[in-house]
Amino acid sequence: MAESIGGQAVIEGVMMRNKNILAVAVRNEKGKIILKKEKIKTYYAQKIPFVRGIIAFFQTLSIGIKTLTYSSNIALGEDEQFDSKEIIGIIALSLLFVISFFVLVPYIITSVIGFNETTQPVLFNVVDSVIKIVFFLIYVVVIGSLKDVKRVFQYHGAEHKVVNCYEAGKKLTVQNVKKYSTIHARCGTSFIMLVLVVGIVLFTFIAPIVLYFFPVIGELSLVVQKMIFFTVRILFLLPIASISYEILKLTGAHKENMFLHTINYPGMLFQKLTTQEPDNKQIEVAIVALEKVL
Repeated sequence: MAESIGGQAVIEGVMMRNKNILAVAVRNEKGKIILKKEKIKTYYAQKIPFVRGIIAFFQTLSIGIKTLTYSSNIALGEDEQFDSKEIIGIIALSLLFVISFFVLVPYIITSVIGFNETTQPVLFNVVDSVIKIVFFLIYVVVIGSLKDVKRVFQYHGAEHKVVNCYEAGKKLTVQNVKKYSTIHARCGTSFIMLVLVVGIVLFTFIAPIVLYFFPVIGELSLVVQKMIFFTVRILFLLPIASISYEILKLTGAHKENMFLHTINYPGMLFQKLTTQEPDNKQIEVAIVALEKVL
């Protein structure tokens, strides 16, 4: 059985990961493929279901920022390195943007247009999630119109094609890889959509549960209630991400399961926006990265 390979598109290249081995292949200005390979720290907790998803979330953020920085330096011929404090700062700013734009703003809009979280929990969270999806769609379409981002989306497609070819047990050649889809069940885009779906279910119970255990909150002003409910939502993000991670792993391992496929289908559909067909040279880069971690 093929190993479970993870990956990420970077600037003019692809990062591949297999367990604790990571490789980044980037094509520089002169057209040469530059390859970097390293080992990643592993922890016992990464074997524990639901805990491993939280570790994977933060580790993926950290690795993603480092590899994007490395690839842009190679592609542009620059030499700049971030230290650990700068990486933590970038992660913090990234999370602040995500929470503000994709969590806080939809929550405020849903409340302002008249939906009540305490009396209409299901409807409130469905509307809130629809707004999040629309925001995400707009965001992807806008950045996807940029020339540099389009190339990243092509490398994203190359990453998926190569992994699909490998998991099918075929030899990693450009001609073989070209036959495969740019869509993959374990993609980060699918993960985002799973977070939204799982969030609809879990967020529905937040207000009723909080009011049940702390009825005094119902006597506070509406603004204060909203602040409390939203804070609890933020605290629930990591458990939701953890559950979504486990579903994503199951989906990748059981591609024939129709129930799991149905749950993951919206995310795979969204991948049509975040991936594009790569050219032969981009596929070559993805093959080099994958072969290095096998």
